[in-house]
Amino acid sequence: MNRPDFIKGNTIYACSLLFCLALYLLLLQGCNAFFQRNKAGPAPLPELNRIAVLPMDRASIRPGQERATCALSDTVFDVHPIPPEASDEVTRLLVHALQGDKRFIFVPEGQCVGFLNAILAKDIKASQLHLIQAFGKELKVDAVLYGKLFRYEDRIGRKYGVKRPASVAFALYLIRVRDAAVLWHTTFDETQQPLMENLFKVKLYRKSGMHWLTAQELANYGLTEATNELKDLLP
Repeated sequence: MNRPDFIKGNTIYACSLLFCLALYLLLLQGCNAFFQRNKAGPAPLPELNRIAVLPMDRASIRPGQERATCALSDTVFDVHPIPPEASDEVTRLLVHALQGDKRFIFVPEGQCVGFLNAILAKDIKASQLHLIQAFGKELKVDAVLYGKLFRYEDRIGRKYGVKRPASVAFALYLIRVRDAAVLWHTTFDETQQPLMENLFKVKLYRKSGMHWLTAQELANYGLTEATNELKDLLP
């Protein structure tokens, strides 16, 4: 390659990088404001003084099953077998996200299992919503925060290069004990993609940094976003 072609090639490459950087910075400034102006937010919640937070439930997935529907919202998720320790890790992240807010009461897994067995001994056909409501009445709380984990796949690779990105899916529900009404719910269903392939995920990169996340980091991002919204909606 002669020198003018070399300089021309480097100039085009540099311009491309500058264009990408400029577009990224523009999105950082404008995307969130655009969507906040054009998307109606959830309605404020009623006053709830005591909210029981249950350990994260783990979706039961049959061998070969690729999709699952959440019974509480009819939301469909792509699923993969979830290791038992994944729900423990996501529960820990959920507790950390809500810690310090005295309205939230964290319920140990052993207490949940014991109460679940007692209720099912009386009514083997009890619905999931009825079980959550009954547990809330037993705890004498105003509402129960229930979550279910549908997917938790860690990245294969390193921070700046992966063969497979992290992928996490979960749902959270706030259920009023008095009438079993679902007052609020949110879903998180994310497989990390390169920024330039999905520019609308700029918020994720702004908060987590320009690198490939672990499943723990991706779950933590989703839980932080969800719990911040919930706390903002509570009076």
